[in-house]
Amino acid sequence: MLDSVDKKDVKIIDYLKEHGRDKISDLSNALNIPRATIFERMERLRKDGFIKKYTVDLNYEKLGYSVLSYILIQYDSKSKTDQRTLCNNLAKLDSVISASIITGDWDIMILTAQKSMKDLSNFVLEKLRTLDGVEKSLTIPLFERIL
Repeated sequence: MLDSVDKKDVKIIDYLKEHGRDKISDLSNALNIPRATIFERMERLRKDGFIKKYTVDLNYEKLGYSVLSYILIQYDSKSKTDQRTLCNNLAKLDSVISASIITGDWDIMILTAQKSMKDLSNFVLEKLRTLDGVEKSLTIPLFERIL
């Protein structure tokens, strides 16, 4: 198992952040590293957990979801479910982009995408606040998402 990454690994990772769909030959040409080396290092980085997954950064507005919101959630410690299970259940909801366990005054933070403020209202009132383990929430609509 790798204990760390070297300069070539960092170059590969940095390139993949912006050009994750490029072919290995494109990566090889851009970084001047042989294709076999790129392939072997990418596989090793993935296998050793440095690269968790390859994904897509969606433009939610173009997809019709113009209301993005962070929602902070306080966990109800008297509930029948534990905090990690609640967070995992939230992550599985259709409109949730990400769910994280955090520290401070709030316990969980989710990022959600909705088509309208009405849909956001329905999500919070009819889905989120009815889940076992949710004590309280604070919804923060985004004006603009930079990254």
